[in-house]
Amino acid sequence: MEYCVTGKVLGFLYFFLLLLLQQQCSALEVTAPSSQSSLIGRDVLLPCTFRVDNPPVNPKFLALLWHFGDKEILRYDNKGKVSSPRLSIDEKLILEGNASLSLSNVTISDRGTYRCSVIYSPNTQHKEIRLHIHAVPEVVVAKRILLKNQGTSLQCSVTDFYPQSITVTWLRNGKLLANSALGPLQRNADGTFRQNSTLTLTPSDTLNNPEIVCQVQHESLPTPRQDGYKVKYGVPPSVQVYSAKINGRPEQVLVCEASQFQPEPVQIKWILNGKIAEDPRKSKDGGYKKGSYYLINPTSGSQEGNISCVVEHETLLHPITETLQLRQEDDGAKYSAGNIAGAIFLTMLLTVAGITAGLWFLIYKKKYFQRFRVSHIHRSQMLDGEKVTLYCVASDCPKDPHVIWTVEENDRKKMTENESQAEGEGNMLLGQEFSVRTDRTETDGRHNVTSSLSFTPDLLKHKKSVFCKFVCDGRAKEEKLDCSFILLKPKDSMKFSLSESGEVLSCLTLREFYPRDIQIRWSCGVGHYQQLESNETFTLNPNCTFNTESKCIVPGHLFKDPGFKVRVTWNHQSNDGEEPREFSATDPEFPWHPQMGEIINPDTLIHSKEGKFQCKIWGYFPDALEVKWLRREAGGQELFSVCPSEKYKIPEMEQKREADGTFSCTVSLIVSVSAITEQGAEFICRVRHPSLGEPLETSTGALSVRGVPVVTNITQKDRQIIMEIDQFYPQNIEITWYKAVGKQKDYWMISDVQNKLYPNSDDSYRLTSICEGMDLVDKMNPSDFYFTSLVQHQTLNSPMKIEFLRERGVYYLLSEGQKLNPLPKC
Repeated sequence: MEYCVTGKVLGFLYFFLLLLLQQQCSALEVTAPSSQSSLIGRDVLLPCTFRVDNPPVNPKFLALLWHFGDKEILRYDNKGKVSSPRLSIDEKLILEGNASLSLSNVTISDRGTYRCSVIYSPNTQHKEIRLHIHAVPEVVVAKRILLKNQGTSLQCSVTDFYPQSITVTWLRNGKLLANSALGPLQRNADGTFRQNSTLTLTPSDTLNNPEIVCQVQHESLPTPRQDGYKVKYGVPPSVQVYSAKINGRPEQVLVCEASQFQPEPVQIKWILNGKIAEDPRKSKDGGYKKGSYYLINPTSGSQEGNISCVVEHETLLHPITETLQLRQEDDGAKYSAGNIAGAIFLTMLLTVAGITAGLWFLIYKKKYFQRFRVSHIHRSQMLDGEKVTLYCVASDCPKDPHVIWTVEENDRKKMTENESQAEGEGNMLLGQEFSVRTDRTETDGRHNVTSSLSFTPDLLKHKKSVFCKFVCDGRAKEEKLDCSFILLKPKDSMKFSLSESGEVLSCLTLREFYPRDIQIRWSCGVGHYQQLESNETFTLNPNCTFNTESKCIVPGHLFKDPGFKVRVTWNHQSNDGEEPREFSATDPEFPWHPQMGEIINPDTLIHSKEGKFQCKIWGYFPDALEVKWLRREAGGQELFSVCPSEKYKIPEMEQKREADGTFSCTVSLIVSVSAITEQGAEFICRVRHPSLGEPLETSTGALSVRGVPVVTNITQKDRQIIMEIDQFYPQNIEITWYKAVGKQKDYWMISDVQNKLYPNSDDSYRLTSICEGMDLVDKMNPSDFYFTSLVQHQTLNSPMKIEFLRERGVYYLLSEGQKLNPLPKC
């Protein structure tokens, strides 16, 4: 009885120890950081790893869950994986204890708490990771030309940042400025923020051309980001407007002048009844005086209402606007230029008192004549070989003025056209057709004239000057249009090269332009631009036009940022404002995009051996190449990242500088091949580079794995030889046995053979071949017997041959004709 009780107790203790052992074998430990950070738009990895006390991990007892807040976003267990398109987990690394979650193209809505849960029955552990999202602010100061001895304000725009807390400070020559204010915080559509800071400057703040800097601190920045400029002074423009009709023609000429301004760039545009009046026939002079004219043709429809000349300049907070009233007139009516011009010059004194009648008459006559004014010569854009028209306006003349046009040729000859010749008729002088048309009006005894000269310019003849002279009551006033009145627009092209030190040599070529004066500026940056130095060389063409090459050196490493751009602008009289060209590494004309060769696969992938894949990449610059290996399962569509592990080795990429300055490299992936994982699978090499909009990819194609048969064991049992062959793939294998008596010749095939095939857990196969080598008659024969086994498989170049000897009842394995140890018995 005691024996029975003791036996039950021992059985219970054994069962308890067995449960305890199972509990200890499944012990689980999960590791993850408490927080992770990422920039908006990037891919982020949330690390989570686990370890069991008794590896390897058994997938039957494993389940992984990821939660975002209270929502389950990914699940993996023995039934498969459930996730969303932007989430991924490398299933090949799970059994190695890696449950990390990849999240692509993060947005602000992705910030929050993620929970990694690992269940390894019967244990469960959780780790929480707080994901912080940042967006780096862009900082741009609106640069203005300031007026001396006047206060002003500057604005700094801070855009596209997250989270919302920023600190903006203003510096004058490195010292803090206090008089600034932040505007309202505004949210963008993608959840980022923008905010402006306005700095109020006193006259003393702008003395001696200080450097004003806007500096921004934000938690996404390791150091403050800033933008600024050195203060420059200017003079605002003075604006005048003229208007007249030309006799015999339906057009109405409106002339707008801006003068006495600094620096040179100024913009003039016309607003007709509240809308921008687009007219390609605009004119401009360089330097410190600029004009624009606009033609109104009543035949194109009603032109009643008003038209405004709007002048914009760097010194102006708001544009200067001058407006004229338009009205439809009868055939006999005249649109009086004198009334409008007289309104502009109301500042002239019209009365003189306290003098005698005779002295009053002389002084009045003199003052009356001094009101006589002549505009500078306005012109349309003159291109070689196209007819152009020049305009000049005289106003407030005491008597009807006489007009004389003079064109100075390159050989210093002069051609004169005046209205005493038949108006409206072309005159062939020096092989060119010139015509003068004049419109006259009179109001209150004051005469007003608008005169035009039309001709076809010739660059080889007409590079000097044009003069317009008005003779009024014996006195003359003359305006001169200097040599640059013929304009040819430059034809542009770009080319790039690399220096030995890794700099990008950028060359802008402008061809066949006239005149020679042209301004070229280079700048570069991300979001805002910094000026670059350049040098220009000019050449003169046989047709008197010019070519120029402008060269600029840009540090090559700056192109590693895909947002980095180089900007070149040129300003020529033939263009309506600056002509810009921008380029970056992503532009098609950037010549150094990477090229990929095909992936070089091993001749044969052998099960349980290593296979090396290689891919050549060349022709790229800069050396900011990013290479990633991906894997696609047999018959699947989803791609998985390949990470370094015991199964995968990714040697470090070595980039080589070629003779032409570009880079090349050969990237490799070494795989421990297994038939169960690599058969039918596919590896992809993906390349990213700042010059690529979309990544480049090349594939191995579906892989084919082979396993070489290995003889693992040979034993002997009675009259049988038992041979075990393992690790071959695919399963098709052929084993043939032969025997001979007395000597190693005259073999014949043995028919009594049993071959048994078994699958292995790694998808390879093993086989046991049992050969009944001896029958009863053979056993009574005292002679020696020789046996040969031939193993044939598609992985073998020639059959594998194994030879045996039976001597005096004992079996031996032969190698190169020599006896070895007797075969062990089963």
